[in-house]
Amino acid sequence: MMRLLLKLTPVLILLQMLTMTAFAQKDSLTRKRLDSLEARLNYLDIRLKKNSSPPRTQTRSAVESGRYTGMVIADDESVALQIGGFIQTDAIHDFHNNNSPLGFLSSGIDIPNAKKSNTTYSVAASRFNLSGQIPIEGKALKTVLEFDLFNSSFSPNLRNAYAEYGKVLVGMYWSNFMDVDAYPNTLDYNGPNAMTSGRQVQFRLTLPVSKTTEIAFALEDPASFLTLPDQSGFKALKQIPDITGSIQYSKNGSHLRFASVLHPIVYEDAQQKRESKLGYGLSASGVLQQPGNKDNFVFQATYGKGISKYINDIGPDNYDGVYNPVTKNLDVLAVWGISASYDHWWADKFSSTAGWGYLNLENKEVFAGQSFRSSSYGILNVIYYPNSFIKGGVEYLYGTRKNVNGDSANNSRIQLTMQFRF
Repeated sequence: MMRLLLKLTPVLILLQMLTMTAFAQKDSLTRKRLDSLEARLNYLDIRLKKNSSPPRTQTRSAVESGRYTGMVIADDESVALQIGGFIQTDAIHDFHNNNSPLGFLSSGIDIPNAKKSNTTYSVAASRFNLSGQIPIEGKALKTVLEFDLFNSSFSPNLRNAYAEYGKVLVGMYWSNFMDVDAYPNTLDYNGPNAMTSGRQVQFRLTLPVSKTTEIAFALEDPASFLTLPDQSGFKALKQIPDITGSIQYSKNGSHLRFASVLHPIVYEDAQQKRESKLGYGLSASGVLQQPGNKDNFVFQATYGKGISKYINDIGPDNYDGVYNPVTKNLDVLAVWGISASYDHWWADKFSSTAGWGYLNLENKEVFAGQSFRSSSYGILNVIYYPNSFIKGGVEYLYGTRKNVNGDSANNSRIQLTMQFRF
């Protein structure tokens, strides 16, 4: 009997190995089928939610901070790829001249204003995004690539391109000096004039202090936007990165955030001698979520010198520093602004946002009288969300611009928007 067992042992081991291999193959095939099924269920879950009451995932702050919906594809290694975006069509009517027909900029109002109305049809706000996620040593590596069509030719325009792993974020994303979660629920592409804004190439580190508090530090693009006449001989340089820091306390959907930025402004003078001045800024912002409903109140106050590139209304207008023809030196300009808005939900599928902003640039009389001095921005809208994939609304916008010489003008705009997600 023992000899028989010894003879059969190799056969039994072989049978066991074949059985284990078969089960392993079957298990691998099962895992693949389960992953494929999970991906399909995720997609179907999104589709089935279209008849339910939509959460706040369709608000502007949710979209800008990257809380997207989309089609999810997964494989057996738990790698996920999400494809999403939306098609947005805007019908925009300006009652007076405005040099920013696609997004409302109070600084773009013509002075003097010819009071000629204009209607613009646009798909420029439409977006397409790809986001990937893969687990590495117990942490998720997230990558995002996003484009919109925000230009006159509706050609692809890079918005975000970043990777996030654990506490580290690198790439192009909203500046750490900006509070993206405090973005008002606007249909207008640009948003309030006095809001800190801007996507920057950066290296960011975020550290949790407690369950409710986190701090973040970033090194960001050192570009300076200066007004330098050709005859001045001055030239802007990019040498020392901006340093930004923030601390945020969050609880029950509300938060309070303080942020700062140091912006070294480096330039060459007419003798090709390198000079530098330090720009800086401080910002306080927050979201006050109302208990028991979706309503919230958002606010922001900002002050600084040489930081106009971070201010929504004048970011591209070269007001970080201005050449002074009297002193033949570079003047770093101070700027301050406040904005606030209230988002009220009349029902699960209806919301309205009302808000106001004021921006002041401490420009000087030695500069051209047509230079920007201050602006205001007002908004009132009604938005309807029939399901999780569609929203539409109408928005009234009002803005004023005032120049250094005291001249001023205003503009009113009505915008009709339809947005379809995919």
